[in-house]
Amino acid sequence: MAEAGLAGTLVIVGGALAGDNAAVYRTILEARDGEGPFCVFPTASAEPRGSMESAMARFDEYGGEATAKGIFLTVDNPEEASNPAIVEEIRGCSGFFYVGGSQGRIVEVFRPGGVASPALEAVMERYGEGAVVSGSSAGAAMMTDPMIGGGSSLEALLAGIRSGEDGEGVILEPGLGFLDGVQVDQHFLARGRWARLVVAALKTPDDHLGFGIDENTSLVVKGDTARVVGESGVVYFDAREATLEEGGHGGYGIRTYLLGAGDWVSLSTGVVVVHEAKETLPGAGEPFQGEADLDLFGRRVLQRVLTEASTASDERMTFAQDGLMVELRKGQGFQARSFPPGAEAYGTSDGFFAGPWILSVAREGAGD
Repeated sequence: MAEAGLAGTLVIVGGALAGDNAAVYRTILEARDGEGPFCVFPTASAEPRGSMESAMARFDEYGGEATAKGIFLTVDNPEEASNPAIVEEIRGCSGFFYVGGSQGRIVEVFRPGGVASPALEAVMERYGEGAVVSGSSAGAAMMTDPMIGGGSSLEALLAGIRSGEDGEGVILEPGLGFLDGVQVDQHFLARGRWARLVVAALKTPDDHLGFGIDENTSLVVKGDTARVVGESGVVYFDAREATLEEGGHGGYGIRTYLLGAGDWVSLSTGVVVVHEAKETLPGAGEPFQGEADLDLFGRRVLQRVLTEASTASDERMTFAQDGLMVELRKGQGFQARSFPPGAEAYGTSDGFFAGPWILSVAREGAGD
């Protein structure tokens, strides 16, 4: 782990953050730096005033009256990102939260034309001093540079990285760049977005790690450590030793983990550590029972496969879909673990962990 205190904390929420998710809200507020207000940016929202006030009320609920302050920067007043008074307000904040909506709106205001605005420079300055930067949905997507801006899993595997406005594939666009060396995606398991993150991790020159953050769940990054807090899970892809599909957009040998609450990853080494309170689940049960028409890109289907198959007798599974072949096999040292029944930790019921899986996905017949 990196030495604490070198920079602030990132709390990257996969969207659909429930008002009763105390674990995530408290994690954000506990990471504040200084006595200043906790500042909310409504920039991504199509209804910024309402979104800002709603977020402020929620943080006040957990932090006390007047905990949160809104900074009204939107696509309708982008010039305010250069206003010295606004910049000074930002410098006084103990932390920040970007609401959901469209990540493109955030970049348009904070980094127009690829150039950091004074507002972004001030946020970066406070982050470097120890403030927390958090965001949900679009506020999660914008954390990296480049960031994932759109596209489906199937499009990504068939067309790769989109080139041009009218093309297909996963869209990579400039982001704000709080987090280096990785790609993140949000609404991840709920919307079946796993393959577009795989393609992004395989195809970007320096970002061969990917974290897919599910709804109502957060990835908390401090120094070298990324840990999971929240209700659902985070899928961690390590493609550093993967082999690209020749002539295609998939790859072979991607180390894959389903992380649950309390699990953490060293970003520099890729080492995964499971929360010590989790118990090993019995394996070698019945074979995995997948439907004949299983849609791996469907809502929460990958989550179900990774969970149910982890304690099944199968060591290797293959799925054919849309002209693609997807293989999952249990890697060396594979384990499945969860909190014991009734445990309350990190805002989750079981904190399910499974891995490493070794994932390969390519066109049918590729590599034969």
